[in-house]
Amino acid sequence: MTAACDPSICETEPIATPGAIQPHGALVTAQADSGLVAHASANLAEILGLPAAAALGRPICDVIGHVNEVLLREARRRGSETLESIGSLRRADGRLLHLHAFQSGDYMCLDLEAVRDEDDRLPPGLTQSVIETFSAAVTQVELCELAVHGLRQVTGYDRVMAYRFGPDGHGEVIAEDLRPDLEPYLGLRYPASDIPQIARALYLRQRVGSIADSHYKPVPLLGHPGIDALDLTHSALRSVSPIHLEYMRNMHTAASLTIGLADGDRLWGMLVCHNMTPRTAGPERRAAAGMIGQVVSLLLSRLGEVENAAEKLARQATLSTLVDRLSIGDTLAAAITAADPLLLDLVGASGAVVRLEGQELHFGRIPPADAVRRALEILGSTRPPEILAIDDVTLRHPELPELAAAGSGLLLLPLPSGDGDLIAWFRPEHVQTITWGGNPAEHGTWNPQTRRMSPRASFDAWKETVTGRSLPWTSIELACAHDLGEAITAEMAQRTRAALARLRHYDPLTGLANRSFLQECLANATLAGGPDVALLFIDLDRFKAVNDSMGHGVGDGLLIEVAHSLVASVRPEDLVVRLGGDEFVVLCHGLDRAAVMGLAERLRQVLERPFEVTGRKCHISASIGIAMSDSIGELDLVRAADIAMYAAKKNGGNRGELFRPSLYEETTQLVELDNDLRNALENGQFHLAYQPIFALAPGTERLVGFEALLRWEHPHYGSLQPGVFIPMAEKLGHIHVLGDWALRNALRQVQAFRSAGPELDLKINVNVSPLQLAKPGFAARLTDMLGQMPDLPSHALCLEITETCLSDEAVSEALGAIRALGVQVAIDDFGTGFSSLACLRRLPADIVKLDRAFLKNSSAEPQDDRFFAAVNSLIHAVDLKVVQEGVETPAQIDFIRATGADFAQGFHLARPLSIPAALDLISASRQDRPRPPDRT
Repeated sequence: MTAACDPSICETEPIATPGAIQPHGALVTAQADSGLVAHASANLAEILGLPAAAALGRPICDVIGHVNEVLLREARRRGSETLESIGSLRRADGRLLHLHAFQSGDYMCLDLEAVRDEDDRLPPGLTQSVIETFSAAVTQVELCELAVHGLRQVTGYDRVMAYRFGPDGHGEVIAEDLRPDLEPYLGLRYPASDIPQIARALYLRQRVGSIADSHYKPVPLLGHPGIDALDLTHSALRSVSPIHLEYMRNMHTAASLTIGLADGDRLWGMLVCHNMTPRTAGPERRAAAGMIGQVVSLLLSRLGEVENAAEKLARQATLSTLVDRLSIGDTLAAAITAADPLLLDLVGASGAVVRLEGQELHFGRIPPADAVRRALEILGSTRPPEILAIDDVTLRHPELPELAAAGSGLLLLPLPSGDGDLIAWFRPEHVQTITWGGNPAEHGTWNPQTRRMSPRASFDAWKETVTGRSLPWTSIELACAHDLGEAITAEMAQRTRAALARLRHYDPLTGLANRSFLQECLANATLAGGPDVALLFIDLDRFKAVNDSMGHGVGDGLLIEVAHSLVASVRPEDLVVRLGGDEFVVLCHGLDRAAVMGLAERLRQVLERPFEVTGRKCHISASIGIAMSDSIGELDLVRAADIAMYAAKKNGGNRGELFRPSLYEETTQLVELDNDLRNALENGQFHLAYQPIFALAPGTERLVGFEALLRWEHPHYGSLQPGVFIPMAEKLGHIHVLGDWALRNALRQVQAFRSAGPELDLKINVNVSPLQLAKPGFAARLTDMLGQMPDLPSHALCLEITETCLSDEAVSEALGAIRALGVQVAIDDFGTGFSSLACLRRLPADIVKLDRAFLKNSSAEPQDDRFFAAVNSLIHAVDLKVVQEGVETPAQIDFIRATGADFAQGFHLARPLSIPAALDLISASRQDRPRPPDRT
C-alpha cells in the first residue's frame, strides 16, 4: 500500500444507501401513506415487464396487485425491518416472481426476483438434517467445521469458509470445505482492513448478503429525489462497493454468499461461500443459509460459555486447593512456598516472584534478578491499584531487554498489606509465525487522478514472525489472580486474629485453652453436631486443702502438673481446657461410649497418683462428669457434664459418672416428640401446603405445578417445619408411614388440581427421604398408588431428593425403577452437597433445583451473569431442566430469567398455599389474569 493510500476511505462509502441494485432482480418502493410508487429500478421492464417510468407515481396495487398490496401493508404494520417473503407475482408471460418486503423510512420496499425452480429448490429436510449434525460439536471450531460442510451441501458453492475475528479485528479462516482442485485458505489470516467496520455493522443488521456476479453492472434506481438516502440494508439485491467487487475479482471469485455470525451484539465472524462462476442464491437458499447462521450463532455463544465455564471450573479447583494450603505452615510465606506448583498453574505462568512479610520468594523460571527488580520498580511506580497484565513488556519498555526470554508476559498483583508486597507472574516469549492471505500492510492503492482506491491484487501466502510477546493473559486468569489476592488478604487477617486469639483463648498459668476457646469449639457445627462428641468435666478433689495448707505457690504448681499430666494422657487431637480454679475439661470426638469411659478411668488413675511440687508430695483425686453429645437431648454439653460431675462428687468423689436423662428433671424433647409422632397421624395433625412452581418466559411466568410441603400442627409447639421433625421421624423409624401418607395425599390433590385446570397439565413435586427410597418395595408401593388413579399420568409426579443421598447404591437402584414408571426425579438443593457440575451427566434425574444459596451469593457484577448462564448451559447440555428455588425479589426473577433458568419458585412468586388458595391460583392462571394474593 502506498503512503498516500488511506484505508479509512472505505469507512465513508455509502454501502447501505448505494442508489443501485444488482441486475438479477428489480426493486420497487411505495410511499406508506399514499401507496404511490416512489422508486423503481431501471430494469423493471426486464424483470416485471413494466417500464420503470410507467410504474412511477402509480398506485402500488397497479404494479403488484391488490392482494400483494394488502400483504405489503401488513408486513409494514408488523414493523419488521428484516427481509420478509410476502408472496409471489406472475407476469403476463407466465413467469413467476418472488416478492420480498422490507422497510426504509417512510417507504414500503419490494425485492422482485424471478423463480428458478431447478436452482433454488432444496431437497426436503436437507437444512434440518444439516442443523441436526451441529449437536455433535463440543467446541466452537468443531461447530464451524460442521457448519461449512453442511452449508456447502445446501448452497452448492465451490468454497465455504468459517471466518473468526480476533480481539485485534483481524480474521482467520478456522474451517473450510472446498472443491478438491481449489487451493485451501484454512489457517490464513486477513487484516481487519479487509472488512471495514461499516461493513461489519451492516452484517449485524442484515446477516445474509449475496453477490451473484462480481462483474455485474449496477442498475440505478429511478424516481423521487433523495434516492441516495434510501436505506437498502435489508434488500437482497443491494448493490455493493465497487472496491469489494474488485477485491472479489482479484481473488478469482465470481459469486459469494455471506452469513454474519453474532455473539450478542458483537460480530463473532462470518460464514463465507465463494463460487468461481456467477451463481444466484435464490430466496430459499438464502433463507436456509440464514437459518444455519442463526443456529450457529446461538450455539457458538453457548459453546463459548461452556468452554469458558469448563476452564473456569478447572482454574477454580486449583484456586480452591491453593487457598486451602494458605493456612498450612507457621507463616504465610512458608504456606505459599509449599504450594509452589499450584501458584504457577493457577494462571498458566512459567515463573513467579512473591514479596511477602519482608521476604522475596522465587518460583519456576524467572528473568535475571536485577531485571526483575528494575521491572518491578518501573511498573510499580505507575501500576494500577489492582492487577496489571502485559504480554509485551519489552516492546513497551525497551530498557528491559533481559525480560524478553522468560518474562515477555507479566501479571502483577499488588497485595493490600502494603510495604511493597506483591505477586509477579512471568510468561516466556511466544515466538509464532502467522500466515496471512497476502501482505497485510498492502491494503490497496490510491489513484489521485481518478480519486479511486483499488484493493490489493495479491493474496499469496505471506508469513510474519511475531516476537516480543507472550501468550495473552485471559480474563479467567485475571479473575483467579484477583481471587487469590483476596484469599491472601483474608488469610493475613486470619493469622492476625489467630495471634490475638492466643492472648484471649489460653490460660496464662497452664498454657491450656480457656473457657472462651471451649465455647467457640462447641459452637463449631462439626463438633457440636456429631453423635461422637464427648466432654469430660474434671473437678479436683481436696485441691482446696492443698492450696490452703501448702500455699498458693504450691497450688499453682500443682495445677501446672495436672495440666501436663492430662495433656500427656489424651490423644493429640483431644482438647484439654482449664475452665478456672481447679476445674478442667477434656473435649474429644471419634470415640465410642466404651472408649470414653476408658479414658475417664485412665485420667482418674493418673490424678490419683501423688504429684511432687517443689519437693513436696500432693495427694488429690478427681470427680469426673462424662457427657456424650448423643445422649444429652437439648442440654448444653458442658452443662450435662457438669451435672454428671456433681453426681460423681455426690457419690463420694474419685469416680466417673455418665450423664443420664434421669439426672436432669426434664424429659428430653427427643422422647417427647417420639410419643407425639406416634399419635400425630392418627389425630390429623399433619397437612400439606402447596407452593406454586412457575415456568419462565420473556416477561411473564406460567403456573406448571406445585411442591407439596409437609406441615405438623403440634398441639403444644404450633406449626413445625419439616427440618424440625423429619430427622427425628427418620431416626425413630416413623418416616415410612409419614412419607407414604404425604405421597398418597399429594397424588389425590394433584388429580383435583388437574381437573380444575385440565389445559395447564399441572404436576406435583413431593419430597422423599433416602430411607424411603432405600427400603425394599418403594417402587412397588408407588406403582400401586399410581394404579389407583388411572386418570393421573405418571409424568404428573416428580419426586425430589437431596443430592447427598445419591451415593447410596440402593437409592440409585430405586431411582432407576421410579424413572422407568415415567415419574420424574428432581435433585433438590443442588450445590449444597457433594455433587459437582462435572457429575451432571451421570445424575439419575430429570430436573436440577438450584439452592437459594446461589441467589444469596450473586451480585450485580457481569461475571455473575456469565457464570450463572454458564451453569444453566451446562445443566441444559445434559438435557436436564433448571428450577431456581428461593426467588424473593423482582430483581432475582429478572436475573434468573436472563441467565437461562427454566422454572422458579419462591416467596416473590407465591408462598405455600392452602388448597382453596391453590384452586384460586389455578382459576386465575386459566383466565390469564394476575395471580390472587397469597393465602396460607
